[in-house]
Amino acid sequence: MPPIEDILSEVVSQLPGYEPREEQLEMARLIQQSIETGRHALVEAGTGSGKSFAYLIPLLESGKKVVISTGTIALQEQLLNKDLPFLQATRYGDLKVAIAKGRGNYICLRKLTELSQIADARLTPIVDDVMAVAQQAVWNGDRGTLPFMVPRNLWNEHLASDGEDCLGARCPNWGHTPHRMARIACDEADLIIANHALYFTDLVTGAGVLPPHDLVVFDEAQHLERAAVGALTIAVGRHACDQLLTRARRRFRSLPLHLCTELEDAEAAVRDIVFRAGPGQHALPSEPEFAAGAHRMQRSLNELADWMKEVPPGQMTLLDESPEEEERAASQRDQMAAVAEGLAGRWGHFAAGPNDEPYANWMSVAPPRDYFELKSAPLEIGEVIAKALWSKRTCVLTSATLTVDGSFDYLRGELGLGDDCLEAALGSPFDFERQAVLYLPADLPEPSDPEFLPRVTERVAEILDCSYGRAFVLFTSYRALREVSSALRDRLPYPSKTQEDLPRQKLLEWFRETPNSVLFATTTFWEGVDVPGEALSCVIIDKLPFASPGDPVVHARVELMKSRDEDWFGGYMLPRATLMLKQGFGRLIRSRTDTGMVALLDRRVMTRRYGAAILRSLPPARIIHELPRELDEEFPRLTPPEVDTT
Repeated sequence: MPPIEDILSEVVSQLPGYEPREEQLEMARLIQQSIETGRHALVEAGTGSGKSFAYLIPLLESGKKVVISTGTIALQEQLLNKDLPFLQATRYGDLKVAIAKGRGNYICLRKLTELSQIADARLTPIVDDVMAVAQQAVWNGDRGTLPFMVPRNLWNEHLASDGEDCLGARCPNWGHTPHRMARIACDEADLIIANHALYFTDLVTGAGVLPPHDLVVFDEAQHLERAAVGALTIAVGRHACDQLLTRARRRFRSLPLHLCTELEDAEAAVRDIVFRAGPGQHALPSEPEFAAGAHRMQRSLNELADWMKEVPPGQMTLLDESPEEEERAASQRDQMAAVAEGLAGRWGHFAAGPNDEPYANWMSVAPPRDYFELKSAPLEIGEVIAKALWSKRTCVLTSATLTVDGSFDYLRGELGLGDDCLEAALGSPFDFERQAVLYLPADLPEPSDPEFLPRVTERVAEILDCSYGRAFVLFTSYRALREVSSALRDRLPYPSKTQEDLPRQKLLEWFRETPNSVLFATTTFWEGVDVPGEALSCVIIDKLPFASPGDPVVHARVELMKSRDEDWFGGYMLPRATLMLKQGFGRLIRSRTDTGMVALLDRRVMTRRYGAAILRSLPPARIIHELPRELDEEFPRLTPPEVDTT
């Protein structure tokens, strides 16, 4: 086989506007080495380095079964709609690609049939519309591809496929079940596109969404720790028992009244204790009554599960009296008993109270909606991932933001990766010293000062006049977003919106198509957004994106590190903020011809000792401390747009 860099160059040279990129070639060599040696690879590839093709081509040349897991929908769409079709058209015509989604995205045809028989006048039109689409052979059963919206609650509670209520091969629709068809497509594919949350949920629970595979690439790998924690979090919500009883009443001819009453009374007792805390996020109640109530829930659910196991199939609601229907009913009965036992286990976790394993335990309470949710998240997930993933298959972790001050130590420590990894921190082909400036004003108060937001508001207005709009204004909190945007929107001579005005994709379309526009946004627009050209010439960041100490997992992790006399700030808070800041900075320069300014309005980056490490982690833009009269003075190639100031 020719050297991988020759194959890569031959293929990507067919792209319009192709330019050789040494970073792309170096990354491809490293990925090939990872595949051949079985060593995991960590690759930070700067913006514009072409990392998608740098890993796709070595993977496809290997002939192995591959999963590519992404952190954002935008990257999935780029791979599925742009990169992979190009590769299929140029060199890999036989390549089979599939997308993996959780089964809740697919309709259960049996549930649809049942709902159509019992739907009331309010639901009948929606159900009829879904039934009409389902009868067309072209629909794959994916909620996201319906030509209309189905209310989320209706879908989740009455239409979505789920393992808890699935008859499997005994289902009369088994031969054409949408979820099964999607799984078969993944089984037959050479390359599967997934997302981090699905990958780790499948890994931890054995959900069977992903088939066996040889290699996995985690693109946007800075999100892996969060996805792993989410998959390992134990949670139980207010409506879990209600849903179980509702489903059981539909499946069994009758339920023992004393079991139902005991379960409902136990949950009401827990709910009364939980609601005393008021709305918001709180630590779990410390009263003995709470643990007793959780234990009572556990016991009641186990008793219900034991009863279900003993019910003869004939005592269930059958569609007909055939032996096949009784067999299906028995399978459903056993699955519902397993659901009750699983729910009992989760309540048992909260009944047991603290143990030696470090967890963040909290509850979210919403009394107006009569809702609560208990959660317990592990604080250290490295060992679990090492056993379940790193020891099983070769993995490539890549992103434009993986290193902190040039080192992968933080990422490896969080994810339990050993030292025997191939590593490369590759730069960007962009000339940041020529293409970008970093504005660091020294005259603003620190974020803790009450005058910070009023002063930031005025400075944002000055910056937008300098850039003629054409800006993202990014905040670390909704409070700051709302305060600054509401103060400025009527004053600005530029069209402006906040992320609360439109859905994300619609906002991006509006921004790209509206000259001199300004978008006020929070963390959802700090990454995964690509707006090349002069439409985005300025990115304003209100302050360093340190994680909120009010976040239960962050708070528990900091307290754990303090108890161990570890550097909780330098070893946890600072690396997280640095990676997030690198993502926000990365929105600005998206091509070799882009120019513009990033404005960071947090003086701590200049006055605190940690500021130097943060600045070393950012692209090497020219730093300025005085705002230019016009941004175009810094970049003469820009043409000041005509601005309607009336």
